[in-house]
Amino acid sequence: MKKLKPFILIFFAFLLVSCGTSSTYNQSSINQNFYKGKTIYVMQSFESKDFISYKGMVGNVLGPSMPPNVKEVFKQSIKELAVETNTNLKVVDNLDNIPTDPSAVLVYAKITNIVWSFGLSVATLTTDVTYTIKPEEKVYKAIGIRKSGGGDPSNNLRKSLKVANYKFLKELEK
Repeated sequence: MKKLKPFILIFFAFLLVSCGTSSTYNQSSINQNFYKGKTIYVMQSFESKDFISYKGMVGNVLGPSMPPNVKEVFKQSIKELAVETNTNLKVVDNLDNIPTDPSAVLVYAKITNIVWSFGLSVATLTTDVTYTIKPEEKVYKAIGIRKSGGGDPSNNLRKSLKVANYKFLKELEK
């Protein structure tokens, strides 16, 4: 038992260190001069992936959970990011009804992949999103990654999508 004790302590220390990631987005991380006066309208593609694919040692200690509504989770991620970065992001269901405004940026977002990979002590939810600026058809791609010890699929998906959306905003301002 004495030989096993150091192994157990190291194992639990490893679990604590690798349990998750968190991101905070604030006004100082976004170029406020670039986004000042602009409204970014985001519409999720009807062709977006609408389910999570699972890989690895998948298990659920608390029993099965409802799969997330990807469309609603995407909307939540945009709304949260708008508040946290103080940018004027709007989620719309149709890009045709947007007022003709020269400061409006029309974005068509297509989620191409959602994979939740489970390892020994960490689960990584990865989302691939393609953003197309209309009408110029300029394309940006971003990957959102959320590492955790497991948890709620909706929460992890929201955080992963928020990372992808943030990366898109950072690319857009270049």
